[in-house]
Amino acid sequence: MGSHTTGEGLDALFLRRMAVGLDRGAASVVRGHGLTVDQWRMLDLLAVSGPLPMAALCEELSLAGATATRVADRLVDEELARRSVDDNDRRRVVLRVTGNGRDLRADLAEQVEQAQREQWANLGGADHERLAQLLRAAAGFQAQ
Repeated sequence: MGSHTTGEGLDALFLRRMAVGLDRGAASVVRGHGLTVDQWRMLDLLAVSGPLPMAALCEELSLAGATATRVADRLVDEELARRSVDDNDRRRVVLRVTGNGRDLRADLAEQVEQAQREQWANLGGADHERLAQLLRAAAGFQAQ
């Protein structure tokens, strides 16, 4: 497969394909619990990071504002997260994981990780090598 770079030797399409594969692994687990991959990512991020405003969720998850709002709405509807006023800035609303959300994340995290490891194992050697090259290139860019 050819290289599609972003100008610095980073193959964006290849990286996207790798991410889709990992998402496929996560989806195989979370779908059975009524979640989408985006909902899982948001729940996981909230459980690990603590309460976050929507702008931070959008940035961290690479979601458009409207999409992030729909994902958050669903988590709130399912009582996996709740909205509340930011303790430090009462003008801002943050999303917090609930006890139910924390429990579900704890139940699924290892299964999601295992499914993603299996997706990784299904990659060919050429894909592993290409990803290693990209990671070395990225490390070099950061060092500059």
